[in-house]
Amino acid sequence: MIDNTEPSSDRSTLGTASWLRALRALSLTVRLGISLFLGTMIGVAGGALFPVITHIAAPLICSGKLETVSSPYSYKPGQYGVTRELFCVGDDGSRQPMTARGLFVSSLVYAISLFALWPLLMLPFRYLLSRGARRAGSYVEDKLGGFASPEPTTSAWARHIKGIRIETVRQPVPAADTIEDRLRELARLRDVGAITREDYETRKREILSEL
Repeated sequence: MIDNTEPSSDRSTLGTASWLRALRALSLTVRLGISLFLGTMIGVAGGALFPVITHIAAPLICSGKLETVSSPYSYKPGQYGVTRELFCVGDDGSRQPMTARGLFVSSLVYAISLFALWPLLMLPFRYLLSRGARRAGSYVEDKLGGFASPEPTTSAWARHIKGIRIETVRQPVPAADTIEDRLRELARLRDVGAITREDYETRKREILSEL
């Protein structure tokens, strides 16, 4: 009889791979949606303010010259607006309306460009996030300085704070402080989340054992 039961490790690996594929698909979907939205904003809203923006679509929709015609109008006394229309001007002087097609194609071109350049455009944001995480880690290390020691013989413990793994070692609080001060500082670190309740109880017992 052949046992077709898959080992638990294989099932775990398959499950992890499925989650990774789902996350990649979700990431690409979000990336595509944002690119389409921003591309539309650039092509339509940007093109209304700066008509030259839509001329990026000229080689794709017009064999001649793409021309923008601006027509001012007044929709009520004292209020004015401008309409933009795109025309493809042929070599013979013929003019073919291209407004809708020009806006659509230019928006699509910008969206594809943003999608392709996404990793490069995200570099500044990744740098800022990484820098913020490092600063948060340094701040926590400073706050936990009373428990840190360069001596390699002391017992080390690790915490993950905002994605940063911080190695901290236990050491008695300097003898110049009173027991009350040390317990008060220990309680403060627990209250702000710098140490866990278990670490607090363990350290508290160590301090009280010195009485």
